[in-house]
Amino acid sequence: MLLSIFTRDGIIRGHGENPIEFTGAEGLSRMVAQVDASFDQTMHNVFNQTFERATDGTVSGLTTCIASHILKGEGCNLLDFAMRYHNRYAQEEGRWKFAERRLEVVWVETRPVQKFTAAMMESDLREFR
Repeated sequence: MLLSIFTRDGIIRGHGENPIEFTGAEGLSRMVAQVDASFDQTMHNVFNQTFERATDGTVSGLTTCIASHILKGEGCNLLDFAMRYHNRYAQEEGRWKFAERRLEVVWVETRPVQKFTAAMMESDLREFR
């Protein structure tokens, strides 16, 4: 699915000190494989999106989010990235797609968490810690 929302030569690269770069279908597929190898689960909580159309018709935008990742391995640990995506969009085959996403990581937080179980709903919710 990720490949379908990027242009054929679409790219995800770092912004600022972030050194990543994944270009085209091969690069984006490699990025997905790295994410799958590192995390049990991920969830992006998107907060704000802005878009701007320049006089030449190009469109850019900014997306802010918290990307939460359950790390693989012992225990259940969460890795959160506070992020900004600096986006450039292009039309391809009549659809707007990402031509470029520059990923800016603002801060990182790690902490232990609990995976949800059905038994949790049978107890007093004040007991969640």
